[in-house]
Amino acid sequence: MFKNKLNETKSRKAKLSTQTMAVFAILIAAQFVISQFLTFQVWNIKISFSFIPVVIAARLYGAVGAAEVAGIGDIIGVIFRPVGIWFPPITISAMLVGAVFGFFLKKSDSFIRILISVLISEFVFSLFITPLWLTILYKGNGTDFFAFYFSTLVSRIFVQIIPMTIVKLVVITAMLKAMDKIKFVKRMTEVNT
Repeated sequence: MFKNKLNETKSRKAKLSTQTMAVFAILIAAQFVISQFLTFQVWNIKISFSFIPVVIAARLYGAVGAAEVAGIGDIIGVIFRPVGIWFPPITISAMLVGAVFGFFLKKSDSFIRILISVLISEFVFSLFITPLWLTILYKGNGTDFFAFYFSTLVSRIFVQIIPMTIVKLVVITAMLKAMDKIKFVKRMTEVNT
């Protein structure tokens, strides 16, 4: 009897692991497709919805799951649609953004938590850390960072950061409310057990 319970527990863990990996694969594939085909660019304004699968992973699996989806999605994006060379710090930044979403959005969907996660994503990572990595990548040592950073700061805030902040706030708020309304997270966790 004890042996049957042990085998049943192992089987349940294997099923959980397999299902979780399948959901991760779907979210990573969705992130790639969205980043390639649902990204709109008009002049210097680029609006991308590739954050949606990361937010879903954040809600379902927390910081670690969202970081994994964001990181693997970034690597797959570089492999299949390279814009430049793969640079590990940029992937780490994507993972940290996923972790931020997971930390703030796993348990609660209050507007304050959504706002904080989006502000960290946009004003810390998109406005500061990613330009730092790009300067190091293309300039070599990062010494020209401040010249590059401050010369484009105002335009990036108004042309990229503010529009994406608004888009993320609207989409994430609506998406989390819809997920709660259809009890998406509860259904996914019931299937996992």
